[in-house]
Amino acid sequence: MIQRESVTVRAIAIAWAVAMIGGGNLPANQSESFVDGVSPGSLFRYGVHSLKWTADANGNALMDLGEVESERAGQWEPLTKGEFDHTVKRRRLLMYMPNAYIYKKTPTRDLTLYIDFPTEWKATDKRPVMLWFFGGAWNTGDPAAFKPQADYFAKRGVVGICVDYRTRTMDDIRGDGYISAQDGKTAIRWVRKNAASLGIDPDQVMAGGDSAGGHLAVATQIATLNDPADDLSISGSVSALLLHNPYVVRINDKCWVFQLDFKTLPPVWIAYGGKDVAAYTDDPTTARTTQNGESFIRKLQQAGATLRTYIKEECRHGFCSGGPHLNPSTRDMDDFLQSCGLLPAPIAEVPGEIMRQVVSRHMQKASAGELPRSVPRVLEFANKAN
Repeated sequence: MIQRESVTVRAIAIAWAVAMIGGGNLPANQSESFVDGVSPGSLFRYGVHSLKWTADANGNALMDLGEVESERAGQWEPLTKGEFDHTVKRRRLLMYMPNAYIYKKTPTRDLTLYIDFPTEWKATDKRPVMLWFFGGAWNTGDPAAFKPQADYFAKRGVVGICVDYRTRTMDDIRGDGYISAQDGKTAIRWVRKNAASLGIDPDQVMAGGDSAGGHLAVATQIATLNDPADDLSISGSVSALLLHNPYVVRINDKCWVFQLDFKTLPPVWIAYGGKDVAAYTDDPTTARTTQNGESFIRKLQQAGATLRTYIKEECRHGFCSGGPHLNPSTRDMDDFLQSCGLLPAPIAEVPGEIMRQVVSRHMQKASAGELPRSVPRVLEFANKAN
């Protein structure tokens, strides 16, 4: 159980956090003098990247753009702004996200997920759970992307989980979604494996995501898509799919979602913008885009799936993540889940803030040393028995 986490496991988690993410579960900067848990002149790794904080030129105990270098072919070179954002800033963001749990160990890094527990949550509960997968073309992105939705549904009594997974930028993976989807399925199995410790009903596991993350949520339902190390006796199925402009074009046959038997899918809520050419519009000129979001919805309808569409003809890719559609789309998801008997009547206020505002405020507090560092906990992994 969470409350009985062993001293040994906690010590290991703290040591890992200092090296890979940050310090202990203490007020920020209490265990170290520097926000990022790294001293000037130190070398550190993040994913496949070997990095060095050359000097605290600004004297603010914080790694800034222009102060961090990356090793390339034996040479140290300053990070570009994009590289800085995808490594140093991403690392800092996750250092201070609460309730972190390591769900999988990989050759490049330990993968972590971040849990939003409802206010009245107890470990003995049996609550529904939603796993959220960020978008970013399997290349970039971070688990904070669905924090507004996770916060909202936590107010509705749902345990919300924002999942980190392997990407090209962080882990130098190839396959456009295949390895990432394996990680997503491992996360689902991890949740079921630890349901009794997390106050979760293993029969009410839902998955959602945006763009590439939407693809991941669907691809986890491909029976043949599994990490070879996973315990396949643990189900990877979900009771609902919550999809924000999922990217379903044919890039990798092993994780191409049109191979699914659509009649076997759970209830699906799906949003697309009519002007989302990349993810929604069928384009018969290439094998890759012949079946896109339009075909995906049509297949669901033909299969008689329990389906709710949120189509806005004037909108483009990612429109539910902010602006005028964040709150209405979140409410529409909630209403759909009620109609499926998966949630009771609503009692919560809508998110109110777009993801960028949530992340910006979080980063400001983290950079100022106003947040406690998150010590990733270790429960049971969903691996095959040794």
